[in-house]
Amino acid sequence: MFFPLGLGFRTKSFPYITWLIILACSLFYAVVQQRAAYEAEYMSLSGHEKVEQAHDRLFYDYCKKNYGGALCERFALERGLPLEGGGQDPLLGLDLYASPETLNQFAQVFEEFSLKLQKPDKPAKELRALPSFPQFKSSLDLLKAQTQTIRERYHLLHHDNMNFVALLTAIFSHDSMAHLIGNMLFLFIFGRYVEARVGHLPYLLAYLILGSAALASYAALSPQPFLHILGASANVSVIMGAFYALFFHQKLKIFFFYFAVKIVEFPVKTYMFLFFMLQEFIFSFTARDNVAYLAHAIGLVLGMGFGYAWAKARPLPRAFLYEEELSSWRKLELETDRSKFIDGALEILKYNPNNKVVIRAVVNEIAPPGLDIAGMDLDEELLLRELMPGYLRDLYKSQELPLLYQTVEQIPHSWSMSVCLRKFSQKELLKLIDQAIDDNQLMASVLFIQAFVERYQSSPKIYNLLQTLKSVLDHMQLTENCRRHLSKIKDLSSSEGLRITINSRLIEEI
Repeated sequence: MFFPLGLGFRTKSFPYITWLIILACSLFYAVVQQRAAYEAEYMSLSGHEKVEQAHDRLFYDYCKKNYGGALCERFALERGLPLEGGGQDPLLGLDLYASPETLNQFAQVFEEFSLKLQKPDKPAKELRALPSFPQFKSSLDLLKAQTQTIRERYHLLHHDNMNFVALLTAIFSHDSMAHLIGNMLFLFIFGRYVEARVGHLPYLLAYLILGSAALASYAALSPQPFLHILGASANVSVIMGAFYALFFHQKLKIFFFYFAVKIVEFPVKTYMFLFFMLQEFIFSFTARDNVAYLAHAIGLVLGMGFGYAWAKARPLPRAFLYEEELSSWRKLELETDRSKFIDGALEILKYNPNNKVVIRAVVNEIAPPGLDIAGMDLDEELLLRELMPGYLRDLYKSQELPLLYQTVEQIPHSWSMSVCLRKFSQKELLKLIDQAIDDNQLMASVLFIQAFVERYQSSPKIYNLLQTLKSVLDHMQLTENCRRHLSKIKDLSSSEGLRITINSRLIEEI
């Protein structure tokens, strides 16, 4: 199983509107919603029985006209319909012990009839010509009028009852507790970030107006004779669409729990639709009636349009998530006090730990290129250890390889190279090893190999990498500084194969 966590960060501004919507929907479901009352009233309508009887008579006429025989008479007898033939014995000539072939034929006839009556308001011309059709149409109109009275009394949304109160009632009503929980969970996961990005009022207006527009569009377009539409699913889809457009370049955090528990990251731009489909899958189980998939799709498109328009009108640099975050950084750039600058930057990173701009600025402030990192203050060393994986990853992604090589060689061996390079995948580390060798950065390539073999100890590539390490060491000039670095790596590495390979080279030189 897997579960989305959104961006996985806290938001600095409290998501008041998100929680207000959750509270309103929960209270409406528990206190205001009268589902049991209007459903009971709807099921007790006299029109249902009249429609059922008229439907049976219409099918009997259809069957007699197109097929005839004992098959139609048997249906009429079982449904209590008057048979043709006046005073004749109703059992005369009927096959009371129908064979499987006869039953199968009857099923096919009924299926043909149902297809022609798929739209009761506009049935096939063949059905409209039957003598019992006026009675069927009359009973259907009676049921529709009785149902409409219920809709108007309880403000139920339908294409025959489109008004502001019905829309509000629909978006705060839910089919079941599971339906409510599913909607509110997805709203909380994605909504709090959208609210922090666009602000409380625009977020609320987008939720209400665009969600209502999606529901109203579905109600207007849907021809089904359902009682009503309810649920905030279209509104939640609006928020998911806005999240996609606003955080297109970010990564979703996903909580996996199969044989092990793990949190991984996937790009929003490629995996967001997967979670929209997951939402649809959940809705198909949590809603008892038909799921309004078209309303959800319309909501998603409207939300994406809103998010795209907002991002164009009020753009942010890619590293930043919120306008408040960027505003804080602009002020911090003017700060001349070193300690205040670092404290302010850490406050930003508390709510967006992947902000590459701020991470790089803090690292350059604490440890500019060429500084002896091993001799710094303990507090700053601990901070630098925390920021280093993101910083190295940023250097790699921006292809600042000379600075990456220099920084890696500056890192004290006691920090664990595999930890410092933990944000690199196996494929990226292998490419980095090859690139360092091509650039004749042999010590850096040794450190990259160290990170790989320590982190992926069960990988089948370990043997070949150790052979590559041996070749790299053979081409290195073992100066005193180089020997000191290799000795440290050998002493502190958790990989036995790496220690043996380095030790063999050091002994050869002696």
